[in-house]
Amino acid sequence: MGKTNKIILTIILILAIIAILCALGFVVVKKGGAGIWGNIFGTSSDKYYLVYIANGTNSLGYYGQITKNTDDLLILKNPGYINVQAAAKEGDQPQVSFNQLKDEFFKPMPEITINKDYVVFIQELASDSPVIKAYANMK
Repeated sequence: MGKTNKIILTIILILAIIAILCALGFVVVKKGGAGIWGNIFGTSSDKYYLVYIANGTNSLGYYGQITKNTDDLLILKNPGYINVQAAAKEGDQPQVSFNQLKDEFFKPMPEITINKDYVVFIQELASDSPVIKAYANMK
C-alpha cells in the first residue's frame, strides 16, 4: 500500500470517527441529556423559566428549571407558581405569594412533566427576577 493510500485511509477513518461522535452527541441532546450536552443546548440547571400552559379550560404559569426538553415534552425541576389572593377590603392591595408545587398537601415529587401540546410560551427569567430570589430564599 502506498503512502498516498495510507493518508487517504487515515483521513477517512478520522472522518468516520468524527461522524460517529457527532451522531452520538445528537442522540444525547434529543433525549434531553444532561451534562455538557444539556448545558450547551438549553437545559442548564442555573437558568429559571416561566412555562405558560393552556389546556382549553385553564391556563397557568409554572416557574422552574428545565431539565429535559424534547419535541413532545419538557421536564421542569422544582416547579412553582404565583398565588394571588384578592384584597380583604376595598382599597387594600391583593396578597401575592410564590409557592412551590412540592409543598402542596399531596406532596408531589419536585418535578413536573409537561406535554408540549399545551405550552403557549417559555420565557427565561432575568437573574434579578423576584421569582429567582424567592427560590434562593426557600433553600
